[in-house]
Amino acid sequence: MKSVRKIKIDLPLYVFVSKIRKKWLTLNSYRNWHYSVSNNCKKKFKEDIRSSLDFKLIGQVRIDYEYYAPDKRKRDLMNVISVIDKFFQDALVESGCIEADDVSIVIEVNSKFMGIDRENPRLEVTITNI
Repeated sequence: MKSVRKIKIDLPLYVFVSKIRKKWLTLNSYRNWHYSVSNNCKKKFKEDIRSSLDFKLIGQVRIDYEYYAPDKRKRDLMNVISVIDKFFQDALVESGCIEADDVSIVIEVNSKFMGIDRENPRLEVTITNI
């Protein structure tokens, strides 16, 4: 029987593209960005999480996201999670943490709203080797 291995990482909801300008990683923003802005945000996101990607999972995985909002505004959960999920799965593959980000490896993705955390808004991700 295989042992189940879980990795937990806090992911940012935005990246700083300059010292004072930040870009929120939402689908609404993403669809309006020029491709070069999108590429720069993706590179910055990968740089910001690189130190957390020091593992390797073999075989299939499940990814669970828990979203902690910065304030009480109502948001579409997938608007917040979709772009970060895309950037994160690409980073997992490029870092060698998982073999691929297609359905042969990533067989389940879940998301859950966890409430408001004004001090530390974030997207917590748990990757489970199954």
